[in-house]
Amino acid sequence: MNTTHNAVRSRLLNNVSAEASARVLYLATRFFIPPFVLAHIGIEAYGLYSTMFILVAYAGISTIGFSNAYIKYVAEFSASQQFTRVNRLLSAGLFVTAPVCLGVFAGIMAVWPAVSNWLKIPKPMAADARFLAISIVGSFLLCLAVSVFRDALNGLQRIVAVQRIWIASFLVETAVIVALVGSGWGVRGMGIAFLVRTAVDIGASFWLARREITWLKISPRLIDRESLRLLFGFGGVVQLNSLLSIFLNSVERALAAPLAGLGTAGLMDIAKKLPGTATAVPSSFASSLLPSVSDLASRLPDGPERQGRIAQLYLCGARYMNTVSGVMFAFLTCAAAPLLVFWVKAVPPGAALLMIIFSLASQIHLMTGPGTSVLKGIGKPYSDFHYTIANLVALGITVPVAHWLTGGWSALGISAAVASATALSACWYLWRANRMLKVGFGAYWREVIMPGLVPYAVAAVAAAPLLWLAPQGRWFAGFCDAIAGVAYLAAVVPVWLWLCGTAEEKELAAGTWKKLQVKFGFGGGKATLDTAELEVG
Repeated sequence: MNTTHNAVRSRLLNNVSAEASARVLYLATRFFIPPFVLAHIGIEAYGLYSTMFILVAYAGISTIGFSNAYIKYVAEFSASQQFTRVNRLLSAGLFVTAPVCLGVFAGIMAVWPAVSNWLKIPKPMAADARFLAISIVGSFLLCLAVSVFRDALNGLQRIVAVQRIWIASFLVETAVIVALVGSGWGVRGMGIAFLVRTAVDIGASFWLARREITWLKISPRLIDRESLRLLFGFGGVVQLNSLLSIFLNSVERALAAPLAGLGTAGLMDIAKKLPGTATAVPSSFASSLLPSVSDLASRLPDGPERQGRIAQLYLCGARYMNTVSGVMFAFLTCAAAPLLVFWVKAVPPGAALLMIIFSLASQIHLMTGPGTSVLKGIGKPYSDFHYTIANLVALGITVPVAHWLTGGWSALGISAAVASATALSACWYLWRANRMLKVGFGAYWREVIMPGLVPYAVAAVAAAPLLWLAPQGRWFAGFCDAIAGVAYLAAVVPVWLWLCGTAEEKELAAGTWKKLQVKFGFGGGKATLDTAELEVG
C-alpha cells in the first residue's frame, strides 16, 4: 500500500509541477497585457472588457458542473478498465451540453439590451460591447460544450499535455492582442484574441484526445440512463455550487459596475489582476488533487487505511499549496504600491490598498481548494455548500455594514466587505472539511497554516526599503522591485526550511542545491565534478 500511496503522491507532484510551470508563464503574460492595453484603449474600455467575463462566468454555470463529473468518473472508470462506461459518460455529456450552451447563447443575445442597460454601458461603446458579448461569450460556450476531450485527458492525468495546449493557446492570444490592439483595433482586438485562443484550445484538445485515447468513442447511441444519472447527480450538485461560487468570485465587479460605474469596475479589476492571476499557480495543486484522490479512492477499500491515505494526500496538497500562496501573496501584499508603479505607471488612487485586500483574501480563499477537491474526489461535492452559503450569509452582513461605514458605494467599501465575508466563510469551511477528513487543528496548523504565514515576515523585511524609497518612475520602480524580489526569494526558502521544513524536505533542498552547484559550477560544485570524472577515467 505504501507503494501505491507513493506512486499517487509522485504523480500528483508531477502534475502539479506541470500545471504550476504553465501558470507561471501565464502569469508573466497577464502581467504585461493590462498596461499595454490601458495605454491604447483607456480604463473605461478595459473595464468593459473585464465586465464581459462576468457574463462568461454566469453563462458557464449552464454545464460547468459536468466538467468535474467528467474528470472524477474518467479517473475512476479508467482505473478499473471500464472504458465503455467512460465513453457512455462523455457521449451523454457532449450531446446534452451542446444544445444547452446553444440555448444559453441565444438567451443572452435575446436579452442583451436589458443586460447592456443593467451594466450602464455608454451609448458610444454599445456596438463594441455587443461584439465582445458575441465573440467572448459565444466562443467560451462552444469550448464548454466540447470540453469532454480536454477533461478526458485531465481525468486520465495527461495533465502535462493539457498544459502544453493551454500554453500554446494563451501565447497565441497574447500575440494577437499585441498585433490588433497595437494597430488600432481597440477593445474588439481583445475579443478577437480570445476567440482565437479558444479555437486553438478546442482544436488541439480534440486532436490530442483522438490520438492518445485509442478507445475513445463519442456517439449519441452510447447515451444511457446511468451516465445521465451520474452527470446530473454529481454534476448537478457541483453546478449549483458553481453558480454560487461564480457569483462570489465576481461579486465585487457585479456590484461595482451598476452601482459605481465602469471606471470603478476597471479600478477594481486592475487592483485584483495581479492577485487574481497569481492564484493560477497555487490552484494547480487543488485541480490536480481531484483526479488523484478519485484514482486512489477507487483502488482502496473503504476503511481506516483509505481514510488515512486520503488525509495524508489532503495535508500534502494543502501544505504545498498554502506555502506557494504565501510566497506569492506575501510579496504582493508588502510591495503592492511599487509593483503597481512599475506595472501600470500611472497608479489609480486607492489601487495599492485594494491590491493588498485582494491579495490577503485570495490566499484565504485558496486554502479551501484542497478540501473541496478531496471531498469531491470521494463523492461528497455537497460539502462545498458549507463555504458558498456561509459566504453569502456573511456578504449579507458585511456589504450593508461597509455601505454604512463609508457613507456610500465605493471600491474600498465593496472590496473590504467581500474580503471579510471570504475570511469568515473560509474559516467555517476549513473547520468542517478538516472534521470530515479527520484532520486535527494541531496538525493543520503545523502542516498548512504556519508554512503559509512564514513568507510574510520575510517579505516585510525585503519590501521595507521599497516603502522607504517610494520609487515613482516606472523603470526605477521596476529595478527596485527586481532587487527586492531576488532578495526575498533568496531568503524565504532557507527561512521556510528552518522554521517549517521536515527532514525529508531539507534533504531534498540540500540535494537540489548540490545539483545546481554542479550544473552551474559555483560553491565548489565544479571541482567535485571534475574529481569524479578523473576517478572514472
